[in-house]
Amino acid sequence: MKEKVNVLAKKLKPYSIPGAITLAVVLITLILKGIWPFGGNRIDYFDNMQQVAPLYAHLWDFMHGKASLWFDWYTGLGTNVSMSISAFSMLSPFNLLLYLVPRNLILESISILTAVKMVFMSVAMYALLNHKFPKLLYPVKTAFAVMYSLCGYVILYGSCFTPWMDIVALFPLLMLALDRLLTTGKKLFYIFMVALSFIINYYLSAMALIYVFLVSGVYILLLCERKAWKKHAWNLGIGTAAGMGLSCFVLIPVFMQLSGSQRGNAGGSIVSQYLGWIKGAIVTDGSMAAFQRYMMLYGLSFVLAVILIGLKKYKEDKKMCRVMACLLGIALLPMFVEGINLMWHFGSYNGYTLRNGFLIAFTLLCMGAYYAQKMFADMPLEKKYIKRQIVIAAVMCLVYAAGYLLIPQNNEILATIFFVAVFITMFIVYLRKLKEEKDEFNVKSVLAVIAVEVFLGAFALIGPPKFYTYEAYQVGDYVQYANEAYEALDIEESATDRIVNPDISLNANYPLILRRGALSSFTAALESDTQTFAKNWGYSKYFLWLLDSGGTVFTNALFHVTEAVNQNDLDPALYTLEKSYADYDIDSKEAPQEGYKLYSANYRLPFAMTVASSFASEDLGVDWVDLHNKFYTALSGDKEPLVKGMSYSVKKSDTVLEYNTQISGNAAVYLKIVDINNRNSDANASWLISSMHVYVNDKEVPVPTLGDVENTAYFTDYNNNLLYLGCFDNESIDIRIEYDDPWYLKVSEVSFAQLDMDKMEKLCRAYENTKCDVSYTNDSLTVKLDGSATKNYALIPVVYSKNWKVSVNGQQVQAKEIAGLFTGVKIHSGENTITMEFEPQGRKEGLLITLATLLILVVCLVIDHFKKINVPAWIQYCAVFVWLQLLNAVVVAMFLIPVIAAVPAFLYQIILKIMQIL
Repeated sequence: MKEKVNVLAKKLKPYSIPGAITLAVVLITLILKGIWPFGGNRIDYFDNMQQVAPLYAHLWDFMHGKASLWFDWYTGLGTNVSMSISAFSMLSPFNLLLYLVPRNLILESISILTAVKMVFMSVAMYALLNHKFPKLLYPVKTAFAVMYSLCGYVILYGSCFTPWMDIVALFPLLMLALDRLLTTGKKLFYIFMVALSFIINYYLSAMALIYVFLVSGVYILLLCERKAWKKHAWNLGIGTAAGMGLSCFVLIPVFMQLSGSQRGNAGGSIVSQYLGWIKGAIVTDGSMAAFQRYMMLYGLSFVLAVILIGLKKYKEDKKMCRVMACLLGIALLPMFVEGINLMWHFGSYNGYTLRNGFLIAFTLLCMGAYYAQKMFADMPLEKKYIKRQIVIAAVMCLVYAAGYLLIPQNNEILATIFFVAVFITMFIVYLRKLKEEKDEFNVKSVLAVIAVEVFLGAFALIGPPKFYTYEAYQVGDYVQYANEAYEALDIEESATDRIVNPDISLNANYPLILRRGALSSFTAALESDTQTFAKNWGYSKYFLWLLDSGGTVFTNALFHVTEAVNQNDLDPALYTLEKSYADYDIDSKEAPQEGYKLYSANYRLPFAMTVASSFASEDLGVDWVDLHNKFYTALSGDKEPLVKGMSYSVKKSDTVLEYNTQISGNAAVYLKIVDINNRNSDANASWLISSMHVYVNDKEVPVPTLGDVENTAYFTDYNNNLLYLGCFDNESIDIRIEYDDPWYLKVSEVSFAQLDMDKMEKLCRAYENTKCDVSYTNDSLTVKLDGSATKNYALIPVVYSKNWKVSVNGQQVQAKEIAGLFTGVKIHSGENTITMEFEPQGRKEGLLITLATLLILVVCLVIDHFKKINVPAWIQYCAVFVWLQLLNAVVVAMFLIPVIAAVPAFLYQIILKIMQIL
């Protein structure tokens, strides 16, 4: 037994060393930078903080039986998260570690989770290199494996979006499976890896599959005999189809949701979109950030030097040179040709320039390994010159560190210059070393220099780089703020008693942390028109965000908002203070006098209410005033408006509008300013953004936004719709709007309206004793309501979609979307029990496809075990014909045309720069 253990340990040792080196580099970096668990800093910024951690909280809840995997009650008035399951790699085996993490430490634990993935990357890459290049020197294999786990893509994006790292970790195993498929014809490993990849992350796996298709094409066409093409094409096609078929229980719900979501509405035909990508590559300089682009090559200077020397040294091998040229084109062209990059991203991307950048590192490392195996076969491994190399490495380390420390804060240009200079310097050094006589070049000693280069890159980029320029939403402590508020203010969990964060100081996904329902959301796959309807109601929107800012006291009551959590003080006319940080001790320390406060909403309506069934067919319009009044009339029977415009006198100068108006009765006043040239665009598309200041009776009105709750410049990316000016009772008020520029005043459209608070109070009192019993499970809602002859239609503030199965008193009925944010249900006189059950579209169909694929696969394996399955030649010929046509189409559309289009783009940029200089 002991001998078996020793033999196993001996076999595992070569694999464990790359992982141990990677782990050591990451841990040293975490320790030196004081990153959790070795300090209070974190590696997270961008999406890890604002999207990933909240969705991991949802996953944590699912693993602990407190949430549905497919549905989230807390954000967006009920959100389908089928897409997020795959886009955020929620079914990755690495996420099992989250089960052991305390929920309030999920954000901090991303550092450990990412470190584990990086360790796996190096081990998986070593496994591939060891299989494909068995004669490659072990120190070089180890170095290349570590270089993959610490490549520019990983150290740059791991801190931003750790879900992508799951596919990066498994990708070498996918390529190992592909190699097994192409060399032996055995499909099972490849099928399993394709299925696992698509189950984990459809987005990066689709990119990886494009790479598999292209690389296998290079292999088959250039390295295989023509008579073997049909066999390879058949095996590749069947293996890929079977793998994707096994993943359909996840893929079908993902694509069903995407097709009906805001992300899926690209607009236009495929041809028109393609022409747009090509045109964009001609008339723009591309949206690729230079730093991100070139960092994809960081740490690979030695590998590129090996490839260059290898191509020159073995140029007589024409066939392999052609293969290497194709691989270089596949890997590097997306860095420089925006059209190719756009198509590899399926038409668009935001923020992350090369989401498939790990393919660059993988390709170059494999090419480098091929030539290194040939070049270093007889290289000495003794410690010749090792002391000199260590001294050089130490000097380089000091120079590098000094240079990095001299980079100013928030200066990406100098950072790009610095890292490119390091890369070029090291590339030249390695080229010179490789050009020397082989008995003068010691492979083992040069690894000391490589180690310093790779480590210092990891140290610089793991965690928020100091030279990045950050927007307020990109780096912050929003998850900690939400956790702290949840604990200190003892906020109750509820899907139906909702909460609001008017100053949006908790970012958009805070409801997932609080486990409290809200309108706010940034899960990136809302129903296609949810944002539009929320805007119509008076709430703000930005990009794919649905925000709490805006709205009115009436809308909050309609959506059954019962509490508010805020940093700024809220108007006591609308909210009553319940608790504040000052009332509590946080972490056994004296609580700060300023912090979050919990308020109770003064005006509330039941969770669900009844109206006449004719309301379902009424044209509700899109104007917020009309929406308010029509809902108010339907609920109250009062035909007098709840919200009405205001008469006023106005004085106008170049940059100032001064209004005087008389408030009749007790009213809440709301202001809206619209850019007449950008009525439907986001705020950042308008010249008016942050260009106005609003005063009421000479007191400046706050316009809180992310990162600045004391902001007063209206409007902002995150607060750009209705602005609450206060409650007034039979008094005259002065409203002044000051513009930063006369032109801004000319393109703005100002409107005011007052909401009758006496009517609002009367409405709420009328519904105080209305029966509305509400209960819910992880994926269902039960509402008990009384109907009547005149009020036989229920309005439930849950976003309707085709995923809901609705029944009344046990009988399934057809529900309807009402005003975008409500589900409407026909009910009967007397007691009604309305049940809404969430069933993601495509889940059953996807599961059937998965089971059918699995059954077919098992049957084929059994038959093949007893009797070899021979595929008819004509089927294989059909397969190779289809494969060749697809390959030709992809190469022409994805590479040839964009490369040609890039030529005028390059000339255009040169001309543009010259004109700017002149």
